[in-house]
Amino acid sequence: MQEEEDFDDDQVIENVVLCPGCAERCGHSVLRERPRGNGVDFLLKCDSCGKVHTIEFRTPPARTIPFMLTDGPETIVVHIDLDADEVLTEGDVFEHGEAEWRVSRIEDLEGKPRYKRGVDRITRVTALRSDLVRVKLTLTRGDDSEPDVIIVDGEKLYSTGTIMVHEGERWRIRAIHSGTGRTLNGTMKASEIKRMYLHEPPSEEEYQPRTEQERRRAWQEGKLGYNPNPVKPSYKSDRYRR
Repeated sequence: MQEEEDFDDDQVIENVVLCPGCAERCGHSVLRERPRGNGVDFLLKCDSCGKVHTIEFRTPPARTIPFMLTDGPETIVVHIDLDADEVLTEGDVFEHGEAEWRVSRIEDLEGKPRYKRGVDRITRVTALRSDLVRVKLTLTRGDDSEPDVIIVDGEKLYSTGTIMVHEGERWRIRAIHSGTGRTLNGTMKASEIKRMYLHEPPSEEEYQPRTEQERRRAWQEGKLGYNPNPVKPSYKSDRYRR
């Protein structure tokens, strides 16, 4: 009975290339490595038949791609060198000019948008700054409203009902708009926010709850600002006596 060979399922074959002696892809041992131009020449020995031959590895030439980098209302065009065999995908994040950018649009050789393309088939890339974002504000004081903008870290969290300081003044976040809908109760990252609606909060002199029930309702409605563990009102003062 012919003995069957035992194979180790965990065995790893290194340096698999086409062997001219075996006429198939086999594992090889590297005998010599010599830099040549923009690549390397390897002198290899086939692990199966023992044939020695040379394999040339060359780095694909770089290709210069125009990138439109948008940071808020400002857009600049820069030219970045990429390896011709590299692949870009919409949503990829990269660093340039001490900032982070996210690929938002890839145009192919025909100028059509593509979700994913090799660098050799790309004519232009559009990217948005991802580490800092611009959040639009609507500031409402009484019956008057005015727009404004803040530039913040894209990971910064904002919650409705909380108090934030803007230009030295305290404001309560009344609502947050994500672009698809507005919420009066929730938390979002700055990168997901299209606009925040801020109202001037009432001062403590203008409103003071008299009972525990009023205090909790006022806190839920944001009248007392952001206070996750509000102090119970003192009923010793005549002001809180019924």
